[in-house]
Amino acid sequence: MKVNINDRFWKPRIDRMCNEIIPYQYKVLNDEVEGIPPSHAIGNFRLAAGEEKGTYGGMLFQDSDVGKWIEAAAYALAWEKNPILEEEIDGLVCLMKKAQGEDGYLNTYYTCKKPGERFANIAHGHELYCAGHLLEGAVAYARVTGKEEFLHIMINYIGLLQEKIGREHGQMRIYPGHPELEIALYKLYQYTGEEKYLEFMEYFIEERGSQPSFLEKDSGFGEQFKDKWFDLKYHQAHEPVKEQKEAAGHAVRAMYLYAAMADLAGEKGDEDLKQSLQVLWNDVTGKKMYLTGAVGSEAHGECFSAAYDLPNDRAYAETCASIGLIFWAKRMLRMEKDSKYGDVMERALYNGAISGISEDGKKYFYVNPLMMLPEEVETRYDLQHVSKERTSWFGCACCPPNVARLMASLGEYIYEDCYGAKNPEEGFYIHLYVEGEVRFGENGKNGFVAEGDYIKDGRMKYTYKGEKADKEIYFRIPSWCECWEIRLNDERLMGRENSGEGREEEKLKKGYAAIDRQWQEGDTVDVAFGIKPRLVYANPKVWTDAGRCALMRGPVVYCLEEKENGKNLNAIVVKGGEEWAQGWKEEQGYLYGEAAISFPAKREDVEKWGNTLYCYEKSEVKEIKAVAIPYHSWGNRGCGEMVVWMRTE
Repeated sequence: MKVNINDRFWKPRIDRMCNEIIPYQYKVLNDEVEGIPPSHAIGNFRLAAGEEKGTYGGMLFQDSDVGKWIEAAAYALAWEKNPILEEEIDGLVCLMKKAQGEDGYLNTYYTCKKPGERFANIAHGHELYCAGHLLEGAVAYARVTGKEEFLHIMINYIGLLQEKIGREHGQMRIYPGHPELEIALYKLYQYTGEEKYLEFMEYFIEERGSQPSFLEKDSGFGEQFKDKWFDLKYHQAHEPVKEQKEAAGHAVRAMYLYAAMADLAGEKGDEDLKQSLQVLWNDVTGKKMYLTGAVGSEAHGECFSAAYDLPNDRAYAETCASIGLIFWAKRMLRMEKDSKYGDVMERALYNGAISGISEDGKKYFYVNPLMMLPEEVETRYDLQHVSKERTSWFGCACCPPNVARLMASLGEYIYEDCYGAKNPEEGFYIHLYVEGEVRFGENGKNGFVAEGDYIKDGRMKYTYKGEKADKEIYFRIPSWCECWEIRLNDERLMGRENSGEGREEEKLKKGYAAIDRQWQEGDTVDVAFGIKPRLVYANPKVWTDAGRCALMRGPVVYCLEEKENGKNLNAIVVKGGEEWAQGWKEEQGYLYGEAAISFPAKREDVEKWGNTLYCYEKSEVKEIKAVAIPYHSWGNRGCGEMVVWMRTE
């Protein structure tokens, strides 16, 4: 399947990512950008290869940044040939070949800094995690270019791991402290077709949570904290994965683990594993997910907290966790065609993931709060993990190349061709609505041209191109839309005209509208989703959001920012009901042409309080027009207040 993107929302972002940001990130990883502290990531490979002398620098998992960057760069090459980028990747591959031990081992931290401590710190040593990211990069580069030298380097390393790890006598009965290698092994299996890689992945997943856990005797267990936030739950290792009912522990680790579990469940047809994943999915998205598709609310341990504990100002909501949720959602869709997975994938993509990167692509958020009061961030110890503004890079720089590989591979998330796949739900699925073209079938003879502006007006038109073909096409009906319509060759096929009607469930298959016909050149399908601003309310169990509302337009979450609304954003009170419905106005032209939204509100007169802290009378209020912008774009115009959840009357 070949996908081209020509979308007003996504194409500028992808073009900038491939042509500017990915080359820029290489320079950062190679310590070539002034004003940014050295990464050492590529320099460490030079040390391990014997090309330079010195000491290892950076985090002990610095190799993973290089692996993610190669993966992102490979996807960029799939969009457009770039000899310079390809030469840089080939140079890194040469370094890795020189850095690799005779036994196949490849990890610069343990090669350069702690050569006698291989596999001694599984909990936090990240050897297997780094191996996973390097392997994903190798598979992606081989897929795109056909060059397999890097892949062979990593296959040699995986061969060493298979010798060392397992249930046989003399082997280490371990699994990754930080899940990631499991995902990579599945990709290697897909590329090579060799069952031994699937079996190795399956071992890791089945072994996790077995008791007594080797982790409790591991040298790195608990890190320096040794508290309950870094116990077995932190590693999702407190019980076998099929018995886990609640998402717990480090959020990114959980997302990567669940993504791998979904790969395995789909591949093996494992119904028990599938049911476990559905329980975990409902727990995450029904009790522990922010409106933006962010997960992981607790800063200490970067962990999930209790159900409904979703603080806004001190949210952790790591960018990588939203990306991990997208990975998981994609795989749940592969396993089971249900629009609820596509809805979450879309939400996290348009909000939680891309909020982590600035418009120019050179500054990043590690943590993504839903409320920002700069003065508190500067003074509160429990907000020390929050940044007032995006920063140029991090010591722990997992997020920047993660965003890069996600955006550069966006074409893999839009469509899914299930004909001939192991999934029994055959058909061609449209999960995301993005303007461009998709080619499928033998030699890409058939396909659709997609035209429209989904984010602007909720409309898309699909025109069939190619030979006659019998095919069932599925269109996801987003959960955010009240009204929708699908027309085939300009004749109404199905839809819902207002929110009082049912969702025509008899015509939908788990939230997808199906059209089964013999397609021929020129056939058109018009989809229209009633996109407009809507107020959203949280379950009252979410204490921090009780009595508040948020604003969404289609899948995009909005926020108030100080730039348009002044300080003291908490003094703004949103009117509800008909006043809201009749008073809002869309104002096109904000960043990439996205809509800003003005709406009637009230503002408490904060100045009249003077130095009074408490009072027996309510504040005076005045009528105002508040202006909201897309959450993913906040913080691009300097430091200031921001809030997603607004007070209501």
